[in-house]
Amino acid sequence: MTTILEEIINKIDDKDSYEVFQGVRKICDQIINEEKHKFTHTPYAPVGSNILITLEVPGRSTKEIGFLSLERESADVYIAVYSTIEKLKLTENPDQTEAPRRRKVWAINEFKPAKILTKFASFYKTLRGE
Repeated sequence: MTTILEEIINKIDDKDSYEVFQGVRKICDQIINEEKHKFTHTPYAPVGSNILITLEVPGRSTKEIGFLSLERESADVYIAVYSTIEKLKLTENPDQTEAPRRRKVWAINEFKPAKILTKFASFYKTLRGE
């Protein structure tokens, strides 16, 4: 029996960069729907039109909150971005809170959706200490 993610991946033409982007976006949306209850600081996460998914991870110290984002730089270039925000800078209104600062950027040199997301997942697991 195939999972929903396997069905999405199997339907993607990985030679067409737009198809790859749409496939990665669908998979990210599915992950967000299933995992959103695990994150408490989502309103403070980085936002942008090229951000496909942002997951909460530990900060560099207990005084920070970290976020790992998968972003599309250009047609065939994806990056993983680690950003942090100090807990003291959080306000009641996320729109008035300073945006998280980029701390580290990794290039994801893959062209297939499954490999892009596998690489992103490996960064996520590393940042979580797993």
